[in-house]
Amino acid sequence: MWRRYGDAVYTLVTFAVFGFETLALGALSISFLLGRTTGIADTPVEGILLATLTSTASALALLGFFLLAYHFTSTLRDRWHVEQLDTWTERWIALALEDTPAEQLAEGSTRRLPRAAVDAVLSLLEVVKSEEGDRLKAVLAGHGVDRLLLRHVRSGHLTARLDAIESLGKARLPQAFDALISLLKHPRPVVRRMAVRAAAGTLATMPPEPGPDGPGARFIEALKGTDIQSGVAQESLLLLETRAGAVLRDLLAQPDLGDRLRWVALETTGRLGLADMAGEVAGSTSHADPELRAAAFRALRRLGSVPEEAHGSLLEALRDEVDFVRVQASHAAAFLPSEVALPALEPGLEDESWWVRRATAASMARLGDDGVAAVRRAAETHPDQAAREMAVQILLEAGVLDPAAARLVKGVA
Repeated sequence: MWRRYGDAVYTLVTFAVFGFETLALGALSISFLLGRTTGIADTPVEGILLATLTSTASALALLGFFLLAYHFTSTLRDRWHVEQLDTWTERWIALALEDTPAEQLAEGSTRRLPRAAVDAVLSLLEVVKSEEGDRLKAVLAGHGVDRLLLRHVRSGHLTARLDAIESLGKARLPQAFDALISLLKHPRPVVRRMAVRAAAGTLATMPPEPGPDGPGARFIEALKGTDIQSGVAQESLLLLETRAGAVLRDLLAQPDLGDRLRWVALETTGRLGLADMAGEVAGSTSHADPELRAAAFRALRRLGSVPEEAHGSLLEALRDEVDFVRVQASHAAAFLPSEVALPALEPGLEDESWWVRRATAASMARLGDDGVAAVRRAAETHPDQAAREMAVQILLEAGVLDPAAARLVKGVA
């Protein structure tokens, strides 16, 4: 409602301002023109002034007319497009709920769909999946939209190519998957970024096909061979949805996987909480790269599980020379058996890093009553004042102590 009347007010105000200026300059130009017959505009300077005013008035009138006409036609076009989107959305929803098989829909009319129809169905395909989504994809194929988008993907024009990649990412058409992963070798980074996202979204809706020639294996090989930022690679793995577990498992099993992509796979596994992949993550806890060791322990902490084969590397990492590795290992130690974790964690209360001391006390407090008792003993009797203060802080955050009781703890100022 506001937009409708706001546009009308804008049009009226603009028309009034430009109309007033145009009329004023026009009147002044006419007065000079009439003055030429009475001897008022006889000099060359007056002639130049008359020509300048006349041209300014004409340009201002033309500019005002163009702005008003453009604004008016754009508003009408936008409203018409929105109405068409609503109409086509209702048609697509009704079509998706029909009982007509998808194969039969694909044999329908080959008439080219209007832009509003394509925009509406692409918006629906972002949220509609399973059989209903297959029906809509079959209609797109029947009208040749998939072939049109694939032609634009291979176009030399960058804008047309990016628009087509974005549309294919929404449509998630299986027939476009190979074309999308082939773009991961494109020289332009923006094309690679959009293509890997679109390919991941498409793979998420495709049925699994095991083997080296399956879509998952082809996606992994394309991902290994492309140059994209770690954040983009992680986003693409998250877009795999229910297929993410299988792809991440195969990815971590690659013997020639690069360190950057391995780090991305570990981070994504922990972020998705894929607890059944703790064994695959454990294989990186003894990696030579400290960034990967820290990422593996961070993932195990998020998964809430430390496999037995990783116990030794975790206990060793508590004494790692790199502080951020000790931090993540201390967090992950909360998921070890208490009789193993508590003796190994206690030296960390005297660590030179504040973050290690905090992670150590927090993990000890999570190891049941024995862990809380150990933290309380550290708060009362530990010879290092920094360790005592950190232990008291953790007990406060855990609700074991209140502020009044914390002030009474021995050795804490």
